[in-house]
Amino acid sequence: MKIRQTQIGNSTKTSTHAFTLVETMVAIIALGTIMVPALYACFSIGFATMRVSREDLRATEMLVQRMETLRLCPFDDVRTNTVRIPTSVNETYNGTTYTITFNNAVPASGTLPDSYRTNMLIVTATASWTNKNVQRTRTVQTYVARNGMQGYVIDGK
Repeated sequence: MKIRQTQIGNSTKTSTHAFTLVETMVAIIALGTIMVPALYACFSIGFATMRVSREDLRATEMLVQRMETLRLCPFDDVRTNTVRIPTSVNETYNGTTYTITFNNAVPASGTLPDSYRTNMLIVTATASWTNKNVQRTRTVQTYVARNGMQGYVIDGK
């Protein structure tokens, strides 16, 4: 509010300028029409981000669980046993279906010495799922060696 004093002759005249209640209410409603939808959008984006983060975390947990199982298996089971290490499996969690696939391959020639390369596998585990028509994936890759720790744990050597 501004108070302005003007002097005319010998008398001093005071005039006041301020906003009326109607102008204040119109300004508040105008701000509300902008702020409420923005607040709603922030909440919806936050909840969507949390949902995607939870799905990513769950897929990572599934992959780690499968890799820990893989680490305890003998080398030949990793290569050929599709009962212990299935090539594809589906798991459902909170209404989302995750497809976990395994791919075993001998490392490419030139990446390792040939005498050692034939005693190793590269195992790739991939979790894929669909979230609101968006395909999402997580991948974990590891090496498995014929003379690794799996012989000591499973065979009791």
